[in-house]
Formats: sequence, structure tokens, C-alpha cells
Amino acid sequence: MITSNVLEEANSVAEKIAIFNQEDKNPYQEIAKKILNKEIKHVVTLARGTSDCAALFCSYLFAKSLGLTTFSLPPSLITLENSCFDFSNTLIIVISQSGESEDLILCEKAARKMGAQTIIMTNNNNSPIINNANYYFYINAGIEKSIAATKTFILSLLNIVKLVAIIKNNQEVLNNILKLPEHLKKELKDPWNPELIDKNISNGFIISRGLGYALSTEISLKFKELCQEQIEPFSSAEVMHGPKSLIQNSFKLFILNLNDASGKSVMHDSAKLINITNKLYAINSNPNNDNSLNFTSSNFPELDAIIIMSKFYPWIIKYSMLKKLDPDNPRYLTKVTHTL
Repeated sequence: MITSNVLEEANSVAEKIAIFNQEDKNPYQEIAKKILNKEIKHVVTLARGTSDCAALFCSYLFAKSLGLTTFSLPPSLITLENSCFDFSNTLIIVISQSGESEDLILCEKAARKMGAQTIIMTNNNNSPIINNANYYFYINAGIEKSIAATKTFILSLLNIVKLVAIIKNNQEVLNNILKLPEHLKKELKDPWNPELIDKNISNGFIISRGLGYALSTEISLKFKELCQEQIEPFSSAEVMHGPKSLIQNSFKLFILNLNDASGKSVMHDSAKLINITNKLYAINSNPNNDNSLNFTSSNFPELDAIIIMSKFYPWIIKYSMLKKLDPDNPRYLTKVTHTL
């Protein structure tokens, strides 16, 4: 039986979401009140690595659903460039699964001095940043020992989706969050086949748009971390502006589309690419070829994102093993990265 520490953690997601649903006490209502009262008009995210992929998802969902000005701030603008900003009426969301990244700790402190309200979203109850931030959101994914983050990414998405649903008073999404553990248990009984992918080709693209593009950045990162493959993420619109010229036969091309307006656009754009390569893989809820990586839609794109990643992580870990790599010990990597 194929197993590893990171695979066990990835396979525990349904259980961890069930625990999260039972124990969650994060201050969603306090944030919702400030946004609905127009005390917060802008949202800025700060993160690194996998958490930055979650931050990109957060930025897009906040802008799409709430009509707030959102963007991801490079931490180096504060830590290296000493840039100053007017952060009045601004919510800074710092996502750090370890809660120990020095640059993010410095940025959170600086942002408060510049007038921001700050949220720290972390999986570490002992993080020094918790006592300083205005609000603390506990990811509650359980201890994640593996270098490659899996369940902390998914639980970060869940925190973000729940916050937006509460602000919007979207009871349908909130009800489906409670149903998510059972949905995932059924999904994981039909896992993706890691042997589907040609392990002799180590470069390619994953294209998507919208929330799907945020997922594609994390999928790309995991191909690099666990498989030593350079699968680059692109918007299906941006890939037409130059990168398309790199696609050729035997070039891996992953197409990820959610069931929303962005997903429909991805399907339209990708129709111009599918005849260029014979290594095409579709991540969607409507498989129409032998190389589909299928999932059962919840009918909510933000929750489908969680379903996709819950199926993706065990798959990519097993694929790493097929390549005779050790997913528990990715080359050159450590759990906490120290940068400024």
C-alpha cells in the first residue's frame, strides 16, 4: 500500500473539515459588520508560498462577491523598500500556516501603524503574531508536519469562503459547507489515477481563470515541490499573449475550469490550444475525454475549489512516488522559510 506522511495528511481533509465545522469560533460576524457598515472599503492580502496561493483566491473572491478593491501586496515593499501606505478603511489579511514568517510578522505590525485593521489567519495557536493582530482566524487543520502544505491550504480556503458567505448572508453556501465532509468522502472513493500522466515530460502549462487561476498557482507549486516539474500557471487569456508559442506536441497542458463565467471562458480559450499537444488533461466536472480529472460539483464554484484540491493532493503525491521521488522530503525545502 502506497503511503507517506504527506499523503496521510492530504487524505485527512474531510475529517479536518468536520472538526472545523464543530469547533469554529472565528470572528466572522465582527468583520462582516465592519464591511457592511463601510468601515472597510479595501482588502489587502499578505502571504508567501502556498499561503500566497490562498491569498490570491481570497483577493478574487472578495472582489467578485463583495465589490471591494482588493490586491496582494508584496511583503518586500514594506520589509525592503520601507514603502508607506494610507491603510485607513483597509483590512489586511495575513495568511501564514506556520505563523512564524518574519517578513509577514513585520508587515502586519507595519500595516497597523499605517492605519489598517489586520487579520492573521494561521494554523499555529502559538504564533507570536496572534496577540498583535486585530483579529485571529484559526485555520484548525490539525498539526501539519509535512513540508508540502496540503490540508492547511484547503482549510484556509474554507475560512475565506465562510467569511464571504457570512458577509453576503449566503445560507446556501453555509449549509453546503456543513455537507462538505460527506461530499469529500464520496469523492475520495473515486480518486484520480496518477498513472494517467506521462512522467517522462517535465514541462507544461496549467491554464484557468478567476478562482480557478488561484488554484492553478498552487497546483503549479506542487508540481515543482513534489515532482520537480515546471508546470506553469497562466490565465487562459494571458497565455495567448506569447506563452502559447511554447506549446508543442508532448507538452503537458492542464485545463482547469470551474462552473462559472470564468470557467466558460477557459473552455472557449482552450479550444484554440487543444490540437497543439497530445498531452492534454482536463480538470472539470464534465469529462469528455479519456484524460479527464473529474470531480462532482457542489454547484458553488468556491466550494468546488475545495473539492478539486481535496482530490488533487493525494493524486500529486502518488504521482511523485511513481517518479521515485520522496514527497515527505522535497529537495532543498524546509517547513518554514526565512526571508525578508
